[in-house]
Amino acid sequence: MTALADDERQELALSVRGACERMASEERVRVVAYGEFTDGGAGFDSALWDALCNQVGAAAIALPEHLGGAGYGASALGVVAHELGRAVAPVPFVSSAVLATGLLLELAEHDPDSDKRLVGLAEGRRIAAAALTGDGGLWHRNTVTLNATRAAEEWRIDGTARHVLGGSVADDLVVVANTENGEPAVFLVGSADEGVAREAERVLDGTRPMATLALRGARAVLLSGTAPIDDLIQRHLNMALAVLSAEQVGACERVLEIATDYAKTREQFGRPIGSFQAVKHKCADILVDLEWARSASQAALQALDGTDNAAGEADWRAGMAKAVCSEALRNAAHANVQIHGGIGFTWEDSAHLYLRRARTDEVLFGSPAQHWDRLASLIKLV
Repeated sequence: MTALADDERQELALSVRGACERMASEERVRVVAYGEFTDGGAGFDSALWDALCNQVGAAAIALPEHLGGAGYGASALGVVAHELGRAVAPVPFVSSAVLATGLLLELAEHDPDSDKRLVGLAEGRRIAAAALTGDGGLWHRNTVTLNATRAAEEWRIDGTARHVLGGSVADDLVVVANTENGEPAVFLVGSADEGVAREAERVLDGTRPMATLALRGARAVLLSGTAPIDDLIQRHLNMALAVLSAEQVGACERVLEIATDYAKTREQFGRPIGSFQAVKHKCADILVDLEWARSASQAALQALDGTDNAAGEADWRAGMAKAVCSEALRNAAHANVQIHGGIGFTWEDSAHLYLRRARTDEVLFGSPAQHWDRLASLIKLV
């Protein structure tokens, strides 16, 4: 794994921010996520994703060099995620480039088209999604809702998976299904294959499209074998949690900027509302939560990279980061709405974009309460 130098980190962040500023304006996000969009990608900006993949290399950062990647780790993914979070960019970075691609890369030896598939994902020509956790958000083998059977040297999958992040726009589906011996395994399914039906779900945050997958005898490729996969799934979920936390930090950072800018310009009783103590306190609370969230996110990313001698702590650090950053962004988004007063509740203001993202991310891959409970159980095991 290649380490990301400070100057490279800054250059990467500026490149992603520049692409978002050019192509992911607030007006553009509204159209893609909540209005009619002519290329049919509801909640997915294909033009922005193409630019991020082919001009910045966002989807190839963690891939090895022989597949056109840079071989960077979690911290580099976090840099990209931070900037995407600031813009609430409607692209499948966490779902495709982090979670699904990470699984496909580790299990590549069982996929005959692995190199071609991974290069396509890196270049943005393909999108992948993963159905792993069931409705609860956390991984547990008892929540698996798909079943796989083998006949005539082929695997077939039946069942329904709900709330699949990015499932409505994905070409490749990485799913977990129970096999005939009772062990869950990882499979690869083509979204356009016979026996696969997708229904886009109604979501609060239009930049986070989700789908219900109905598989009826869908042909599948076994990727993981029949060995226990609990550690495999949890490791990749930890990566998704840490990268998602970086997105939340970026969004929280932008919310603070929006709130303070408005507080300095909006006047009431002949003075800026930022001069009132109640508004000052709200802005200060956002700042404190932001710094706490930034520290938690960095701790998780560093543990996943093994850069601070805490590789064995990745599990609890990732869960802690998700809980802390979810709460920080939720509180910041609500405070921003209150600072904006009546206009904060209107569709025309930007406050609702970040509130929708905050409430959706709060329950994505497990709620803060679930992660705090899981963290407590992990502490008891030490």
